[in-house]
Amino acid sequence: MRNSTDFCYVRWLGDRKGIEERTKSWDKVIIDRSREMRAWVPAIRSLLDRRLTVFGYINNHYAGHAPASIELFERTWEELAVK
Repeated sequence: MRNSTDFCYVRWLGDRKGIEERTKSWDKVIIDRSREMRAWVPAIRSLLDRRLTVFGYINNHYAGHAPASIELFERTWEELAVK
């Protein structure tokens, strides 16, 4: 199989309408995405193993607070690191 590019990107967007019904302040996590992130980390590691550059974008609608979602990704990345 040949790649048509040497990069990929992942967009964690969430349910805009659903989350805006629950908050409009974007200052805290509204939906716990820990389980989903535990599935994403191995998938992204697999892409990196194929020597692809991976760009990830998380918006507030994913869980309610993009900076906290990024921290969740980083924590999960470390927790699932091969030792």
